[in-house]
Amino acid sequence: MAEKLIAKMRRPAQAALTPRELDVLNAVADGLTNAEIGSRLTIAEATVKTYLLRLFAKLEVNDRTHAVVTALERGLLRRP
Repeated sequence: MAEKLIAKMRRPAQAALTPRELDVLNAVADGLTNAEIGSRLTIAEATVKTYLLRLFAKLEVNDRTHAVVTALERGLLRRP
């Protein structure tokens, strides 16, 4: 138990997600494609991809599914 606590304290602080990143993440959790997210948020599909790359880096994940799961575990998303 003490080892886990020490390891957690040694990790760098996680970067906070911006409100727009959370919008994109919620849309991903809703199962939308990049094009649908762009349409919903009135942004270009390329911009959606940029937000996803930033999300992946901040959450330390490599795909959309893992991003949603990690965000749920960290309390960043609330689903019914």
